[in-house]
Amino acid sequence: MNMNSADASLLRETPPFDVLNDLDFAFALENMAAMYLSTESREEIIRSGSVLLYLVRSGTYDLVSQDNRRLERLEQGDLFGFPSLLSGRAVTNRIDVVADGIVWTWTADVFHKLRQRSPAFERYFLDAHSRRLLREHYVTHPALPTEGGLAEHATDWTIKPISDVLQRSAVCIQAAATVREAAELMSQQQVSSLLVLKNKTLLGIVTDRDMRERVVAQGLHYATAVADIMTQMPHVIDCKESLFDALTLMGQWNIHHLPVVDENDQPVGVITVNDLMQQQRSEPVVLLRALFKASDLDVLITEAAQIPEYLQSFLRSLVGRVRDITILGRLISSLTDAITRKLIAFYEQAHGAAPVSYAWLAFESQARQDQTPDSEQANGLLLANGITSSERQWFAGLAEYVCEGLAACGIPFSSHQLMAVNPQWRMTPLEWRNHYQQWLRVNNGETLLLSMYAADSRFIAGNKYLYRQHRQELVRHAQNPHYLSAIARYINTLTVPIGLFYRIRSSADKHGDYLDIKKHGIAILNQLIRLYSLAEGLTVAPIPERLSSLQQSELLTPEEIENLHEAWYFLTDLRLQSQFSQRTVDMPTHTIDPTRLTTMQRRQLKAAFRVIKEAKQGVLYKFGRVL
Repeated sequence: MNMNSADASLLRETPPFDVLNDLDFAFALENMAAMYLSTESREEIIRSGSVLLYLVRSGTYDLVSQDNRRLERLEQGDLFGFPSLLSGRAVTNRIDVVADGIVWTWTADVFHKLRQRSPAFERYFLDAHSRRLLREHYVTHPALPTEGGLAEHATDWTIKPISDVLQRSAVCIQAAATVREAAELMSQQQVSSLLVLKNKTLLGIVTDRDMRERVVAQGLHYATAVADIMTQMPHVIDCKESLFDALTLMGQWNIHHLPVVDENDQPVGVITVNDLMQQQRSEPVVLLRALFKASDLDVLITEAAQIPEYLQSFLRSLVGRVRDITILGRLISSLTDAITRKLIAFYEQAHGAAPVSYAWLAFESQARQDQTPDSEQANGLLLANGITSSERQWFAGLAEYVCEGLAACGIPFSSHQLMAVNPQWRMTPLEWRNHYQQWLRVNNGETLLLSMYAADSRFIAGNKYLYRQHRQELVRHAQNPHYLSAIARYINTLTVPIGLFYRIRSSADKHGDYLDIKKHGIAILNQLIRLYSLAEGLTVAPIPERLSSLQQSELLTPEEIENLHEAWYFLTDLRLQSQFSQRTVDMPTHTIDPTRLTTMQRRQLKAAFRVIKEAKQGVLYKFGRVL
């Protein structure tokens, strides 16, 4: 058919025709027909028994099932008809015309020839047919490299798990061994450090530098026990953490050998500065080093002021290099972690070491490691039982110093007062437990929100073992069926901006039309996934790790888990891209302009909201019936 240039350009930008090469696209244009679709012409199509691929050029239509259920509203850019073309089955759904318009069509023969010619074109319809629409995001993301380079550049070094780059398993020695035996073992195994154990428990680490400075330089006898010269209670990192996390920790404490442990705290290896240097290919190193080297608060604030511009630069550097823009959420969270640890160190330098054991906690987006440039502070303190009033004053000062320091570094105060400077979020394990049990008993309104905030925590600094016991205690209490039921009912009070026939609903005010995808999308997903995590007793906070851990759950099918992950990934990615592209636009935070979405993004947004709506109904059925 003859098309004007505007229509040809529109088709060229419409998935999946955008993946066709020039020859195949010309074939699609040559064999395309246009039809005016009205109620009358619809009846002619039904009577003819034609099975075609349809693309809406204009008009509005409802897809209706055989039992008269309205399935979806179809608008410009939407496709229909392909399920019957793929399956060979008779057409069972019908189209109701809401507003007349033009649809472009292709015969079954042309459709199948395009599938044969273009694997990407075929994959689009196979994925859409199996309701995997959100997967399109992974193959159409603007930061994706070409198909041939995908395997090589699929992920940046910063998000690689430490377990992927460990050179060898841990080389260990018992604490009672002598320094001679340690030196012999290091020479034999050609390593620069040994992990020191008592039976299977990690007690410390001894490095070649320790041998030089603590043995040879001090003239110690070679029969000295390793336990006498080791670094006790060294910092450790979980093997599932990223290389970026390792870099952050090693830079913060100026260490060159970092023991790596598994989920049971058993040593599995050591990661060194050299290991990281071999991996480094990107800019986070520069900024982190500047933060770590800050000599005082003023310098730290000056360096932190560079973060917004740096993030813009880093985002641009991702194009063609990594496929997952949500790495920015991990990066921003890691920067917040680093600034927090530096502020704690400044305070301890000025006021001495902490008088009792403690743990600094992160909540909400920092805990989940999905912060954005607009994220607020969310933190708290866990203090050792038996703390005195004077010792509490030390921690009150710490909380004030750190929270004000974070604000000065560009991380605003919490609008919900969810900060360690608030005594309600600065308590001992016993006080935390009593408050949490009280929240669980009331489990409505504000107390329900407080309990859910507390359920998302992550350790930042202090005594990790104190934190771990506390975290497990809270999760154990949270598995109360009545509490889980209250959360499920609360989730179902939250609105998803999708209406009848899955049509997207936006809000309008002085800023124009917009969608708050945090409030009406991401936040609801976080609540849903948190609910399942509490029910299963999980203590991990980041969403991808939670969903991975839920693979063994009987509460969710693998398809449901995949749907939740893809919806979360898509919405999180869309929010980040919107925030970086609209920083100067006078729009509410965490919103997107629906008129600026591509056809593909609009389809994916509908699919994501549909996943959330169905998941809401699912938790009400699974948890909401407790009496």
